[in-house]
Amino acid sequence: MKNLSKYLCLLLRHKPEDAELDMDEHGWVSVKQLIENVNKFSKYRLSRETLERLVGEDEKGRYLFDERHKKIKCCQGHSVSWVVPELEYREPPDYLYHGTNTTAMRKIDESGEINRMKRHAVHLQADKSKAWQSAERWKNQTPVILKVDAAAMCDDGFSFGVSENDVWCTESVPVKYIIERIYKHE
Repeated sequence: MKNLSKYLCLLLRHKPEDAELDMDEHGWVSVKQLIENVNKFSKYRLSRETLERLVGEDEKGRYLFDERHKKIKCCQGHSVSWVVPELEYREPPDYLYHGTNTTAMRKIDESGEINRMKRHAVHLQADKSKAWQSAERWKNQTPVILKVDAAAMCDDGFSFGVSENDVWCTESVPVKYIIERIYKHE
């Protein structure tokens, strides 16, 4: 299931063309087409039941069905240039957290900002434990959480949008707004 989930993320966030998926401007694809094309173009076997279970058990809430479960998408994290994430723009909580690792943190310090890399936005969490999930995903790396003064960023004109799975998104985070580096679970 874990490898299948990674493959679905690859398709729904980065490479819909690998399974010839017809993705709309917000990242939605037909569930029927997804199942058929995963089975046709990959080594994986996907059924409706497996997909429902995978979406229901995903602890990060990456996937979202439409109301009738006819379409599916990833909530954020797309690198497909023409996909526009569906975010609700609003004032963020005072502090948000970015999960990363010490190697990436050095690059952040050198560049002067947390940048969005090839994605549409920098991902931040209001819940520190969810930021730890992101920070711990890299094997053989030391995880670190960066506490960001989102209120000050908002006051200075930065905009924030929140996805359906509660990931906060912004264009970049200059290092002056990083107010704490946390190296272990608290």
